[in-house]
Amino acid sequence: MTTDTVSQGIWSPFRSLLTAQVLSAALGLVFWVLVARLVDARDVGIAAAAISAQTLLGIVTVLGYGTMLVSELPRAQPARQRTMVLRSLLVVLVSSAVAAGVVVALAPLLPANLHAALDNPIGAAAFVLGTAGFAWALVVDDACLGVKRSRLQVWRNLVASSLRFPLTAILLVAGFTDAHVLQVCWVLPLLASIPFTLWRLRLPKPDRTSPPFLADLRGSLGLALRNHALSLALAAGSQMVPVVAALTLASVDNAEFAIAWLMATFVFLPPYLLATALFAHGANISEDEFRRSMERTLPAALSLSALLCVGAWVLGEPVLLIFGGDYARHSWAILALLVPAGLWMVVKDHLVALWRTQRRFALATRLIGAALVIEVVGATTGAIIGGARGLCIGWLVAMGVEMALGVPWLRQAFGGLHWRLPVRRRTQLGGARVQVVVGAALVLVIGGVGVWTATHGESGSSRATSADGLPEPGAPLPTCEPSATYPGPKIDLNVQSATGDPSHPIRSVADVQGLVTLAKAAGAQVISTSTSFRTMQPFPKRPMRFAYLDRTIKAAHDAGLQVRLQITGMPRWALDDPEYAGQPPRSAAELDAWTGLVSKLMDHVNGQIDYLEVWNEPNVAKGWPTGPDPEEFARLLGVTYTAVHKVSPTTQLVSGGLAGNDIGYLELVYQAFETLGLKTTPFDMLGAHPFAGDHAPDSVDPAKRYDRDPFGLYDENFSGFMGLHKVLVDHGDEGKPVYITQFGYSTRAAEGRKAVPDELRASYLTQALEQTTCVQYVPIFSWYALQPTPWDPPEYAVLDEQNRPDLTYEALADWGRKVAQAGGGG
Repeated sequence: MTTDTVSQGIWSPFRSLLTAQVLSAALGLVFWVLVARLVDARDVGIAAAAISAQTLLGIVTVLGYGTMLVSELPRAQPARQRTMVLRSLLVVLVSSAVAAGVVVALAPLLPANLHAALDNPIGAAAFVLGTAGFAWALVVDDACLGVKRSRLQVWRNLVASSLRFPLTAILLVAGFTDAHVLQVCWVLPLLASIPFTLWRLRLPKPDRTSPPFLADLRGSLGLALRNHALSLALAAGSQMVPVVAALTLASVDNAEFAIAWLMATFVFLPPYLLATALFAHGANISEDEFRRSMERTLPAALSLSALLCVGAWVLGEPVLLIFGGDYARHSWAILALLVPAGLWMVVKDHLVALWRTQRRFALATRLIGAALVIEVVGATTGAIIGGARGLCIGWLVAMGVEMALGVPWLRQAFGGLHWRLPVRRRTQLGGARVQVVVGAALVLVIGGVGVWTATHGESGSSRATSADGLPEPGAPLPTCEPSATYPGPKIDLNVQSATGDPSHPIRSVADVQGLVTLAKAAGAQVISTSTSFRTMQPFPKRPMRFAYLDRTIKAAHDAGLQVRLQITGMPRWALDDPEYAGQPPRSAAELDAWTGLVSKLMDHVNGQIDYLEVWNEPNVAKGWPTGPDPEEFARLLGVTYTAVHKVSPTTQLVSGGLAGNDIGYLELVYQAFETLGLKTTPFDMLGAHPFAGDHAPDSVDPAKRYDRDPFGLYDENFSGFMGLHKVLVDHGDEGKPVYITQFGYSTRAAEGRKAVPDELRASYLTQALEQTTCVQYVPIFSWYALQPTPWDPPEYAVLDEQNRPDLTYEALADWGRKVAQAGGGG
């Protein structure tokens, strides 16, 4: 075999394949950079899960027709070639659409990421079309290879990738930033590229040589399925890795893995394309000629893979800087563990190409299928034990096992080969060495872009937080496990002795003790309860009612737990002009009356209250019905702080939990402190209610961060409490902690909010605790709510009316056990 024959039969298709993939990857990189910077990490993770799943499903449902076309099209006349391609597309359309439809129907049973991706018509339709589109693209690309027009793959990839960028930009600028929109942006350009490529193929129409469709199907299906079983077993090993990640990792972890996997394909793909070109060249030549060709392609592919692997290690971190946020730090470690797998992939790809020419489908499929099982088990085990990095290590260990077990077959396949330079004559160095240079240049160019972005990009682009102390949209939020050094925040659960039932107004001692016991079993170290002076002393000359309060405090102390009491409400007799049920004290006379009530309460409890929370959500009309007023609230804090510490210096005063993360309101409260001439900040801890609707705690949605009249910056993301802390720091109160006095999710939908199923809510609870464990200025975390009450709806509670725990309660208990194991319990 001459070097010219090798050059024309292998290196020329390889160059076309590589060019197509470089264009696709480069423009795909632009797509993911744009997405990572403008869309929150949770949506990126959900979209990545859907795209990975539809890619895998497309590979499964192509049924081997693409590979069959590579080997069979060269033997057919042009007119027959057209019929073979169109009939293959029809078969694949049916198989892929049916399979995708089944997956959509099973969406409620799928893990959280895929369920979220398929839970509406847009996401479901995009998934079905994306699966069919990817399967069609595989068939069309292989058809181009089979008719020796591999350059058309360049055009198809260029069309798909170049359309994807403007479509994404338009939709993101228009404000559509959820995961389903990302799915659409990925799928529509892919679909548009397929008819374009078929048009460019221009295969002749008349065909009188083809058998009827069903007879043709019976004749081709066996060969296609044998090829498919082998291809599936080979490809599924690597394609299953991102799917394993989607099924086992949290949304943000999956986003970090998806970005690393995207970069790893730069290492995996070029050597694979060389093996593909080898197969296309060798499908209709003798085995000896094929082996002589392999003497050049195998060392070339290994050299190329090794060079790209080193490039990824050296330049991976600066390359990942272009994604913004913390991707460079978190995803680089994942990337460094992924890329060595490319070397073993080179050997497997060549081995399979040889077995195809020998028609040893049964042996090859069994061995590669066994390797697939080993890799999936290794990756899954690693992911469960060690998250994203554990997944990578488990995958590499599995490959090591494969190598050890596969030694006899490797010797049989490659024994006696004489490795050679890709070509013999220096005039032909445009073959493999050029591809090595192209791969190296690609890594250098992208690395240069990463370095340039890191050093010349917008100010703070590589930081995880903005000037307001808030996480950048799309930036992965750090998570931490309890440790002996810092076990994380104490858990606070609410117990109410009052029932709200006039016929049975107070729970029995045993009932209250039972609730406290359940709270402690879930890991609670603080019992919270609330009271209103409106109900404690409805008449001015009658004694204050303490029975409800005393019962809860005693049960908590008997269990060895701390107590937080929230006080609200003014008796009608103490208001100048009573108008609303929850009307706060505002005038001097009202504040004097309030101070007297607080002093009487503190005298009675005699130091048994560890934390006293003043009011509830004063920044919204429901909590401050006369109209939220930062100065009025500041005045209330001032008089209460003095009254509490005069009687009980050890009790820590918590400012009333702000609804959402009302950063603008808190800024105005601090301005009011100055206006009122207060010498010290009149609270010991800042109360916060960082509810996030139906969004995950690790979601940083830019649409939920905005200026709200009349106070200013407002953040509806859970992580917005970081902005509240930044206000404390800016005003010299960095030592004052943030007490999350309420946070939770509803299992029932409401206006502007989807239902969060209990299983998903349990995972959200763990995410929120992991995030707050990383910020030690959140020492206490109150989950809303423990039990259903007239004031706490059952859809928020983790116990039902019969005090039976749900999955969220179990997740809370699991967290408590982690804290205890870390030495932080009690």
